[in-house]
Formats: sequence, structure tokens, C-alpha cells
Amino acid sequence: MSSQKTGRKPPKRADDPNAQIATKLRAFYHSVQDETLPQRFLDLLEKLDAVENSAQRAE
Repeated sequence: MSSQKTGRKPPKRADDPNAQIATKLRAFYHSVQDETLPQRFLDLLEKLDAVENSAQRAE
């Protein structure tokens, strides 16, 4: 039965360039995900929340 019929992807080979790119992208994504947000960005988010809340109350 082919992988198209079962809906499963064939196993990736270690020398597959797409698999190598995917592995590196995942590692990069996880490293960015673990970074802390700068305080300035958090302050801007709080201001945005305050503006949105006041606009909802005014409706």
C-alpha cells in the first residue's frame, strides 16, 4: 500500500535536504520561542489592552 493511500508520510532520510532544513527551522523556532519579551513590548501590549477596554466600555 502506498503512502498516498494510507495518508502517512514516508520516513525521512538523514541526507534529505528538506528534512535537514525542517530540523534547522524547528530548532530556530524553539530558540526564538524561549526568548523573553522585552519590557518595552510588554508595556505597549498593556497600553493596547487599556485602549481596547476603554473603547468597549464606550460602546
